[in-house]
Amino acid sequence: MTRKQLIIVASLMALCSVFGWLMATDWKSVPFGLAGPNDVKLGAAAPPVKPSNEVQNLNDAFVAVSKAVTPQVVSITVTSKVVPSSNRDDDQDSEDEPNDPFGFFRQFRDRDRTPMQGSGSGVIITPDGYILTNNHVVEFGEHGSIVVDLSDGRSFDAKLIGRDSLTDLAVVKIDATDLPVAAFGNSDEVQVGQLVVAVGNPLGLTSTVTQGIVSALGRGSLQLNKDRFGVEDFIQTDAAINPGNSGGGLFDLHGALVGINSAIATRTGYYQGYGFAIPINLAHSVAQDLIDDGHVNRGYIGVSIKPVNATLAKALKFTHPEGALVTDILKGSPAEKAGLLTGDVILQVDGQEINTPNHLQSIVARKRAGDPVKLKVFRDGSTFEKDVTLRAREESDVALKRASNDNGEEIESDNERSLNMGGLGMELRPLDPQTKHNRRVENGVMVGKVEMYGEAMSQGLQPGDIIVTVNKRPVSSPADFKKIIDASAKGDVLLLQVKSRSGSTELVGLDVKK
Repeated sequence: MTRKQLIIVASLMALCSVFGWLMATDWKSVPFGLAGPNDVKLGAAAPPVKPSNEVQNLNDAFVAVSKAVTPQVVSITVTSKVVPSSNRDDDQDSEDEPNDPFGFFRQFRDRDRTPMQGSGSGVIITPDGYILTNNHVVEFGEHGSIVVDLSDGRSFDAKLIGRDSLTDLAVVKIDATDLPVAAFGNSDEVQVGQLVVAVGNPLGLTSTVTQGIVSALGRGSLQLNKDRFGVEDFIQTDAAINPGNSGGGLFDLHGALVGINSAIATRTGYYQGYGFAIPINLAHSVAQDLIDDGHVNRGYIGVSIKPVNATLAKALKFTHPEGALVTDILKGSPAEKAGLLTGDVILQVDGQEINTPNHLQSIVARKRAGDPVKLKVFRDGSTFEKDVTLRAREESDVALKRASNDNGEEIESDNERSLNMGGLGMELRPLDPQTKHNRRVENGVMVGKVEMYGEAMSQGLQPGDIIVTVNKRPVSSPADFKKIIDASAKGDVLLLQVKSRSGSTELVGLDVKK
């Protein structure tokens, strides 16, 4: 090869090397103003605002609280038997129906042939698996199953320890150890405007955290609890709460549990701005009773009360519209024995100011039957103190236990008191003379509350029905009914003659389950 040829070959090789290098670098190093698409720089070099230390600290506080308390909140799934269409309330599907303001079992409706399932939340309150939740979350699981899912992915079958319909609280138990436990705060110290965090499982979205402020305190008279003795003294918050949040926790920025999320103000079934939580001080006392005894040993004063407005205050010669006005005294009640009168205004309980009737109700609901309380009372222009010893209420359904006495639990010893027939799934109440006259019966007992999916409901008995005879024998009191039950054997069928609410007379058979 000649020298000229060698030069040509060398030049071609050099050109190929340069071209290959340019291809490998995607022309990035070509100083000719040519650039590839990867040279485009996305986004600014730094965010436009540097938050103040206060803002950064607040953000860090929310992050810290969320990390700390999320493992303390569990998901609860309840599978229950079907509710026959004929046993539903006529207005159950109404948009404004307050019986299900939580939306928990909205998905249960219109499913008449398959098992029903709903989900809610709960808060771990002991390392060995006691969990605080709402009564309306687990009451349908009393004859089904309750499953608890932890935030770490573990799942447990749960046992219903007890539930209290009057406060809408319940306790379930799982077999576990070393669980993350919520720290109880003091709901009496919660203030309007205080920042709070709500944790739960809304709409099937597990371990969801929302934040807001306390919008109001002492919210009552919302008629969320249909029982006339229901306790409503809610913390109102604008933290987003939706169906599935029920039973979850409301926490302050210390990570302390200050409330159990229970309800929402809504006309759609979903969040529209405000939610309501049961104060933890009330929930704590109820949970303790349920764990210790399986029911709530609640005391009562025995008064009917209402708010004191400006007009009433003037009529009572009372300076300020505050406290709870006594509108009626129940006969034989602790209030009557202590000398309270209609028209009295209760201002304090054990030194604690009473702001509203539901506030008084909430304070008394934390105490047990037999506890002494000191009331500060206004009457006829002067104030004085009264010592009252609380007594258990006579109603049989203050708290319901998963395992009831199948022979029937006698609430009071004489013939004029109510009786809870646990094995038959119903409460019986005596008839007063006016009811006998109005319903045109000479004797009988009235069906009070009917247990969901119990024997009485399965045979079509409803609250307000009057049982006139049992096995063709007239009954005049709940005690008469119990005597017949006690004399029956397991497997016997009772023949009941019933005067229904519509006025018709029917025969009903009930299977005795002892």
